[in-house]
Amino acid sequence: MKKILSLLGSLFFVLFIITGCGKGSIVQNIDNSNYIDAKNITMAKVEKAITKGAIRKGWTTKKIKTGLLESKVNVRGKHFVMVNIAYNTKGYKIIYKDSQNMNYNPQDNTIHPNYNKWIGNLERNINYELSLIGVSGNSNSRNVTSIESSSDTTTINKSQYKSSGEINTNKNVIYIKAITPYAKNNRIAQNIKSECTINQQLAEFIQKYATEQGLTVKFKNNIGPNDLYLNLQIDDAISQGGAFRGHAKFTTISGILVKGKKSYGSFKAARVSGGGFWGAYKGSCAVLGRTVEALGKDVATWLYSPIDGAQLGDVGYLR
Repeated sequence: MKKILSLLGSLFFVLFIITGCGKGSIVQNIDNSNYIDAKNITMAKVEKAITKGAIRKGWTTKKIKTGLLESKVNVRGKHFVMVNIAYNTKGYKIIYKDSQNMNYNPQDNTIHPNYNKWIGNLERNINYELSLIGVSGNSNSRNVTSIESSSDTTTINKSQYKSSGEINTNKNVIYIKAITPYAKNNRIAQNIKSECTINQQLAEFIQKYATEQGLTVKFKNNIGPNDLYLNLQIDDAISQGGAFRGHAKFTTISGILVKGKKSYGSFKAARVSGGGFWGAYKGSCAVLGRTVEALGKDVATWLYSPIDGAQLGDVGYLR
Protein backbone atom coordinates (compact mmCIF):
# COMPACT_ATOMS: atom_id res chain seq x y z
CA MET A 1 0.00 0.00 0.00
CA LYS A 2 2.84 2.40 0.84
CA LYS A 3 4.40 1.74 -2.55
CA ILE A 4 1.10 2.46 -4.28
CA LEU A 5 0.63 5.71 -2.35
CA SER A 6 4.20 6.70 -3.11
CA LEU A 7 3.66 5.98 -6.80
CA LEU A 8 0.42 7.98 -6.84
CA GLY A 9 2.15 10.86 -5.09
CA SER A 10 4.89 10.88 -7.70
CA LEU A 11 2.31 10.77 -10.47
CA PHE A 12 0.39 13.74 -9.05
CA PHE A 13 3.66 15.65 -8.71
CA VAL A 14 4.52 15.03 -12.37
CA LEU A 15 1.02 16.09 -13.43
CA PHE A 16 1.37 19.23 -11.34
CA ILE A 17 4.65 20.08 -13.02
CA ILE A 18 3.21 19.45 -16.47
CA THR A 19 -0.04 21.34 -16.01
CA GLY A 20 0.93 24.01 -13.53
CA CYS A 21 4.45 24.94 -14.47
CA GLY A 22 4.46 24.41 -18.20
CA LYS A 23 5.31 26.99 -20.79
CA GLY A 24 2.73 29.74 -21.20
CA SER A 25 0.66 30.24 -24.33
CA ILE A 26 0.42 33.39 -26.41
CA VAL A 27 -2.57 35.49 -25.32
CA GLN A 28 -5.22 35.24 -28.02
CA ASN A 29 -7.94 37.68 -29.02
CA ILE A 30 -10.96 36.31 -30.86
CA ASP A 31 -12.16 38.37 -33.82
CA ASN A 32 -15.63 37.43 -35.08
CA SER A 33 -16.32 40.87 -36.55
CA ASN A 34 -18.27 39.43 -39.50
CA TYR A 35 -19.78 36.38 -37.80
CA ILE A 36 -23.42 37.55 -37.83
CA ASP A 37 -25.09 36.91 -41.17
CA ALA A 38 -28.75 37.19 -40.16
CA LYS A 39 -31.14 40.03 -40.93
CA ASN A 40 -33.25 41.99 -38.45
CA ILE A 41 -30.62 41.65 -35.72
CA THR A 42 -30.49 44.55 -33.27
CA MET A 43 -27.74 45.69 -30.93
CA ALA A 44 -29.96 44.75 -27.99
CA LYS A 45 -30.36 41.18 -29.27
CA VAL A 46 -26.62 40.77 -29.78
CA GLU A 47 -25.89 42.17 -26.32
CA LYS A 48 -28.41 39.81 -24.72
CA ALA A 49 -27.00 36.78 -26.58
CA ILE A 50 -23.44 37.61 -25.51
CA THR A 51 -24.52 38.12 -21.90
CA LYS A 52 -26.44 34.82 -21.81
CA GLY A 53 -23.56 32.98 -23.47
CA ALA A 54 -21.17 34.33 -20.86
CA ILE A 55 -23.47 33.32 -17.99
CA ARG A 56 -23.60 29.75 -19.32
CA LYS A 57 -19.87 29.38 -18.52
CA GLY A 58 -19.89 31.32 -15.25
CA TRP A 59 -18.83 34.70 -16.63
CA THR A 60 -20.45 37.92 -15.41
CA THR A 61 -20.86 40.90 -17.71
CA LYS A 62 -21.16 44.64 -17.23
CA LYS A 63 -22.21 47.09 -19.91
CA ILE A 64 -19.59 49.81 -20.38
CA LYS A 65 -21.50 51.44 -23.21
CA THR A 66 -23.56 50.38 -26.21
CA GLY A 67 -21.26 48.16 -28.25
CA LEU A 68 -18.90 47.27 -25.38
CA LEU A 69 -19.25 44.78 -22.53
CA GLU A 70 -16.78 43.89 -19.80
CA SER A 71 -16.86 40.22 -18.84
CA LYS A 72 -15.01 38.43 -16.04
CA VAL A 73 -14.74 35.01 -14.45
CA ASN A 74 -13.26 33.76 -11.19
CA VAL A 75 -12.33 30.08 -11.36
CA ARG A 76 -12.27 28.20 -8.04
CA GLY A 77 -11.76 31.50 -6.26
CA LYS A 78 -8.12 31.57 -7.37
CA HIS A 79 -7.85 32.43 -11.05
CA PHE A 80 -9.34 35.69 -12.33
CA VAL A 81 -9.74 36.76 -15.96
CA MET A 82 -11.32 39.89 -17.44
CA VAL A 83 -12.00 40.60 -21.12
CA ASN A 84 -13.67 43.29 -23.19
CA ILE A 85 -16.30 42.17 -25.69
CA ALA A 86 -16.88 44.71 -28.45
CA TYR A 87 -19.96 44.04 -30.58
CA ASN A 88 -22.31 45.36 -33.25
CA THR A 89 -24.97 43.87 -35.53
CA LYS A 90 -22.30 42.24 -37.72
CA GLY A 91 -20.22 40.45 -35.09
CA TYR A 92 -18.08 40.72 -31.97
CA LYS A 93 -14.53 40.59 -30.60
CA ILE A 94 -13.18 39.13 -27.35
CA ILE A 95 -10.14 41.12 -26.20
CA TYR A 96 -7.89 40.42 -23.21
CA LYS A 97 -8.05 43.08 -20.48
CA ASP A 98 -6.70 41.75 -17.16
CA SER A 99 -5.96 38.62 -15.12
CA GLN A 100 -4.70 37.43 -11.74
CA ASN A 101 -2.85 34.21 -10.88
CA MET A 102 -2.70 33.29 -14.57
CA ASN A 103 1.08 33.75 -15.00
CA TYR A 104 0.50 36.60 -17.44
CA ASN A 105 3.75 37.99 -18.84
CA PRO A 106 3.16 41.30 -20.66
CA GLN A 107 6.71 41.25 -22.01
CA ASP A 108 6.15 38.02 -23.94
CA ASN A 109 2.34 38.22 -24.23
CA THR A 110 2.10 34.77 -22.62
CA ILE A 111 -0.38 33.39 -20.11
CA HIS A 112 -1.44 30.08 -18.56
CA PRO A 113 -2.73 27.77 -21.36
CA ASN A 114 -6.13 27.52 -19.65
CA TYR A 115 -6.84 31.16 -20.56
CA ASN A 116 -7.20 30.40 -24.26
CA LYS A 117 -9.34 27.34 -23.45
CA TRP A 118 -11.70 29.44 -21.33
CA ILE A 119 -11.93 32.09 -24.04
CA GLY A 120 -12.68 29.38 -26.60
CA ASN A 121 -15.48 28.02 -24.40
CA LEU A 122 -16.85 31.54 -23.95
CA GLU A 123 -16.86 32.04 -27.72
CA ARG A 124 -18.68 28.74 -28.36
CA ASN A 125 -21.41 29.59 -25.86
CA ILE A 126 -21.87 33.08 -27.29
CA ASN A 127 -22.22 31.53 -30.75
CA TYR A 128 -24.77 29.07 -29.38
CA GLU A 129 -26.90 31.89 -27.96
CA LEU A 130 -26.60 33.78 -31.24
CA SER A 131 -27.86 30.67 -33.07
CA LEU A 132 -31.01 30.78 -30.93
CA ILE A 133 -31.89 34.19 -32.38
CA GLY A 134 -31.42 33.06 -35.97
CA VAL A 135 -27.69 33.53 -36.56
CA SER A 136 -26.23 30.61 -38.50
CA GLY A 137 -22.76 32.12 -38.21
CA ASN A 138 -20.05 32.84 -40.76
CA SER A 139 -17.25 30.62 -39.41
CA ASN A 140 -14.90 31.64 -42.24
CA SER A 141 -14.74 35.15 -40.78
CA ARG A 142 -13.13 33.96 -37.54
CA ASN A 143 -9.67 35.33 -36.85
CA VAL A 144 -7.36 34.76 -33.90
CA THR A 145 -4.73 37.40 -33.22
CA SER A 146 -2.11 38.00 -30.58
CA ILE A 147 -2.64 40.71 -28.01
CA GLU A 148 -0.55 43.08 -30.13
CA SER A 149 -2.79 42.92 -33.18
CA SER A 150 -1.60 46.34 -34.33
CA SER A 151 1.81 44.83 -35.13
CA ASP A 152 0.59 41.78 -37.03
CA THR A 153 2.27 43.11 -40.18
CA THR A 154 5.55 44.86 -40.78
CA THR A 155 8.07 45.87 -43.42
CA ILE A 156 11.80 45.41 -42.92
CA ASN A 157 13.64 48.45 -44.25
CA LYS A 158 17.35 47.63 -44.48
CA SER A 159 18.21 51.17 -45.54
CA GLN A 160 17.53 52.49 -42.03
CA TYR A 161 20.46 50.47 -40.65
CA LYS A 162 24.20 50.92 -41.09
CA SER A 163 26.23 47.78 -41.70
CA SER A 164 28.66 47.27 -38.82
CA GLY A 165 30.56 44.10 -39.65
CA GLU A 166 30.79 41.06 -37.41
CA ILE A 167 29.39 40.41 -33.93
CA ASN A 168 29.95 37.57 -31.47
CA THR A 169 26.42 36.31 -30.88
CA ASN A 170 27.70 33.82 -28.29
CA LYS A 171 28.28 36.68 -25.86
CA ASN A 172 24.98 38.48 -26.41
CA VAL A 173 21.32 37.86 -25.70
CA ILE A 174 19.38 37.87 -28.96
CA TYR A 175 15.80 39.10 -28.78
CA ILE A 176 12.96 38.16 -31.11
CA LYS A 177 9.24 38.81 -30.98
CA ALA A 178 7.08 36.00 -29.61
CA ILE A 179 4.77 36.38 -32.61
CA THR A 180 6.56 36.83 -35.93
CA PRO A 181 4.73 39.52 -37.94
CA TYR A 182 3.64 38.96 -41.52
CA ALA A 183 5.09 41.19 -44.22
CA LYS A 184 2.83 43.97 -45.39
CA ASN A 185 1.01 43.29 -48.65
CA ASN A 186 1.59 39.55 -48.27
CA ARG A 187 -0.55 37.07 -50.19
CA ILE A 188 -1.00 34.63 -47.32
CA ALA A 189 -4.52 33.19 -47.25
CA GLN A 190 -6.71 34.23 -44.32
CA ASN A 191 -7.39 30.62 -43.33
CA ILE A 192 -3.66 30.07 -42.80
CA LYS A 193 -3.49 33.10 -40.51
CA SER A 194 -6.58 32.13 -38.53
CA GLU A 195 -6.20 28.34 -38.36
CA CYS A 196 -2.43 27.79 -38.27
CA THR A 197 0.10 29.14 -35.77
CA ILE A 198 3.19 29.38 -37.97
CA ASN A 199 3.91 32.92 -36.74
CA GLN A 200 4.16 31.60 -33.18
CA GLN A 201 5.87 28.33 -34.12
CA LEU A 202 8.64 30.06 -36.05
CA ALA A 203 9.76 32.09 -33.04
CA GLU A 204 9.62 29.02 -30.80
CA PHE A 205 11.66 26.88 -33.22
CA ILE A 206 14.29 29.60 -33.61
CA GLN A 207 14.62 29.78 -29.83
CA LYS A 208 14.75 25.99 -29.50
CA TYR A 209 17.44 25.38 -32.11
CA ALA A 210 19.45 28.47 -31.18
CA THR A 211 19.65 27.10 -27.64
CA GLU A 212 21.06 23.87 -29.07
CA GLN A 213 23.71 26.01 -30.79
CA GLY A 214 24.68 27.48 -27.42
CA LEU A 215 23.01 30.83 -28.12
CA THR A 216 20.62 32.73 -25.86
CA VAL A 217 17.40 33.81 -27.58
CA LYS A 218 14.61 35.45 -25.60
CA PHE A 219 11.16 36.73 -26.51
CA LYS A 220 10.59 40.45 -26.16
CA ASN A 221 8.04 42.69 -27.85
CA ASN A 222 9.22 46.09 -26.68
CA ILE A 223 12.68 46.26 -28.21
CA GLY A 224 15.11 48.80 -26.76
CA PRO A 225 17.93 50.63 -28.61
CA ASN A 226 20.58 48.58 -26.79
CA ASP A 227 18.98 45.20 -27.52
CA LEU A 228 20.46 42.84 -30.11
CA TYR A 229 17.31 42.18 -32.08
CA LEU A 230 16.49 39.79 -34.91
CA ASN A 231 14.02 41.82 -36.96
CA LEU A 232 12.08 39.05 -38.65
CA GLN A 233 9.02 38.72 -40.87
CA ILE A 234 7.08 36.01 -42.69
CA ASP A 235 7.01 37.06 -46.34
CA ASP A 236 4.85 34.29 -47.75
CA ALA A 237 3.15 31.02 -46.87
CA ILE A 238 1.47 29.05 -49.63
CA SER A 239 -0.65 25.95 -49.13
CA GLN A 240 -1.43 23.96 -52.27
CA GLY A 241 -2.69 20.41 -52.60
CA GLY A 242 -3.85 18.48 -49.56
CA ALA A 243 -4.24 15.10 -47.92
CA PHE A 244 -4.33 12.25 -50.47
CA ARG A 245 -3.80 14.76 -53.31
CA GLY A 246 -0.27 15.53 -52.29
CA HIS A 247 0.87 18.55 -50.29
CA ALA A 248 2.83 21.39 -51.86
CA LYS A 249 3.53 23.93 -49.12
CA PHE A 250 6.22 26.52 -48.68
CA THR A 251 7.06 29.38 -46.34
CA THR A 252 9.46 32.25 -46.99
CA ILE A 253 10.90 34.62 -44.40
CA SER A 254 13.48 37.38 -44.16
CA GLY A 255 15.37 38.98 -41.32
CA ILE A 256 18.10 41.35 -40.26
CA LEU A 257 20.13 41.31 -37.03
CA VAL A 258 20.32 44.82 -35.57
CA LYS A 259 21.25 46.81 -32.50
CA GLY A 260 19.95 50.34 -32.53
CA LYS A 261 20.71 51.62 -36.04
CA LYS A 262 23.53 49.14 -36.69
CA SER A 263 23.08 45.89 -38.62
CA TYR A 264 25.14 42.72 -38.35
CA GLY A 265 23.79 40.60 -41.17
CA SER A 266 20.64 39.76 -43.08
CA PHE A 267 19.06 36.79 -44.82
CA LYS A 268 16.23 35.44 -46.92
CA ALA A 269 15.07 31.89 -46.28
CA ALA A 270 12.53 29.46 -47.68
CA ARG A 271 11.46 25.90 -47.03
CA VAL A 272 9.28 23.58 -49.11
CA SER A 273 7.49 20.49 -47.79
CA GLY A 274 5.27 17.77 -49.18
CA GLY A 275 4.46 16.47 -45.72
CA GLY A 276 7.16 13.85 -45.36
CA PHE A 277 6.37 10.32 -44.19
CA TRP A 278 2.61 9.79 -43.81
CA GLY A 279 2.15 13.17 -45.48
CA ALA A 280 -1.18 12.03 -46.93
CA TYR A 281 -2.59 11.85 -43.41
CA LYS A 282 -1.41 15.30 -42.33
CA GLY A 283 -3.37 18.54 -42.43
CA SER A 284 -2.16 21.71 -44.12
CA CYS A 285 -1.18 23.41 -40.85
CA ALA A 286 0.92 20.40 -39.84
CA VAL A 287 2.80 20.48 -43.14
CA LEU A 288 3.34 24.25 -42.94
CA GLY A 289 4.58 23.59 -39.42
CA ARG A 290 7.29 21.38 -40.91
CA THR A 291 8.45 24.27 -43.10
CA VAL A 292 8.76 26.69 -40.18
CA GLU A 293 10.57 24.10 -38.07
CA ALA A 294 13.15 23.71 -40.85
CA LEU A 295 13.36 27.50 -41.10
CA GLY A 296 13.89 27.68 -37.35
CA LYS A 297 16.94 25.43 -37.73
CA ASP A 298 18.22 27.48 -40.68
CA VAL A 299 17.93 30.77 -38.80
CA ALA A 300 19.50 29.34 -35.64
CA THR A 301 22.51 28.15 -37.65
CA TRP A 302 22.79 31.55 -39.33
CA LEU A 303 22.61 33.33 -35.96
CA TYR A 304 25.69 31.45 -34.79
CA SER A 305 27.70 33.20 -37.51
CA PRO A 306 25.55 35.85 -39.22
CA ILE A 307 26.53 37.25 -42.61
CA ASP A 308 24.86 39.82 -44.81
CA GLY A 309 22.74 38.77 -47.78
CA ALA A 310 22.58 35.08 -46.85
CA GLN A 311 20.18 32.80 -48.72
CA LEU A 312 19.02 29.90 -46.59
CA GLY A 313 17.15 26.67 -47.18
CA ASP A 314 15.23 26.33 -50.43
CA VAL A 315 15.50 29.93 -51.65
CA GLY A 316 17.19 28.82 -54.88
CA TYR A 317 14.52 26.18 -55.49
CA LEU A 318 11.72 28.78 -55.46
CA ARG A 319 13.33 31.11 -57.98
